Amino acid sequence: MRGNKKIALVVVAAVAVAVALVLAFNQSGSNVQAQNATIGSRAPNFGFLLANGSVANLSAYRGHAVVLWFVATWCPSCAQGNSAINSNYSFFKQHGIKIVEIELYKDLGYSGPTIEGFVNSYAPAAYSNGTIVPALAGYNMTAAYDPKGYLDIYYLISGNGTILYISGSPAETLGQLAHAINTSL
Repeated sequence: MRGNKKIALVVVAAVAVAVALVLAFNQSGSNVQAQNATIGSRAPNFGFLLANGSVANLSAYRGHAVVLWFVATWCPSCAQGNSAINSNYSFFKQHGIKIVEIELYKDLGYSGPTIEGFVNSYAPAAYSNGTIVPALAGYNMTAAYDPKGYLDIYYLISGNGTILYISGSPAETLGQLAHAINTSL
């Protein structure tokens, strides 16, 4: 009987995790078009899957500025952006900013390395000290933050959840992002 109870508990736990993931990623019934992210608006609070397997969302970072960076792991400019951030991670650390690097839904239909492997390959120092947090986006989050399917787009979000700055290709726009951080936060 003990073995059956353990199996039942494992099954119940697995079902609970599956339901949580479905809710976090799909957010059934949500109007994605109405939630597109724009400067000055409240950042849509979708769930995302962290590389360690846990589910998080933007509200977990309330009170702290965050950069949500949407990438494809096969994207060369995304790899360059990781290298640029890795070389400048102390700036983000000094400002208390986490960079949540989020793989776009299903890597926009192409295959690449895992998000964790991608980040660790190109930004090992920023990854190991927690400046970059790798994650995966669900469909609705990708549609809300990247409705046109652009590669390498990021959002600077204040501690109260307001979008302050939007740009792309951190390898080329790191100076502008630093300026936005210095003048907006």
